[in-house]
Amino acid sequence: MSFALTLAQSLTGGVGLVQASKAYSGTVVLQVEEDVPDSSTDLEIIAALDVSEISVIIILSDQPVTFETNSGSVADETIALLADLPLIETSDMYHAALLATDWTSIFITNASGSTAKIQILALSDATP
Repeated sequence: MSFALTLAQSLTGGVGLVQASKAYSGTVVLQVEEDVPDSSTDLEIIAALDVSEISVIIILSDQPVTFETNSGSVADETIALLADLPLIETSDMYHAALLATDWTSIFITNASGSTAKIQILALSDATP
């Protein structure tokens, strides 16, 4: 079965508007929505992903948190997610990917003072 997602971005202000959108397709969807309580350390969320097959992924937290892949103590990747600023990677982006290692789980540490809502939506192609 094939799925499609569209990544839409815009920048607007008093000086103008720039918009872009790009459609991606794939065969596997990963969707995570998890509330991570304040004072959580290395809260595990089981979410498997082959990063070499990613077409598009967005990771968003509404609070500043630490995002780690595969281990809370010896992580393959550690990313300080900022509140309300999505991490977006695509199969055709201009820069090197931050996500370079396949996941079996992710680990979230939240010391923000509030519950953090973590959202992940990924589309990958298991049959490239």
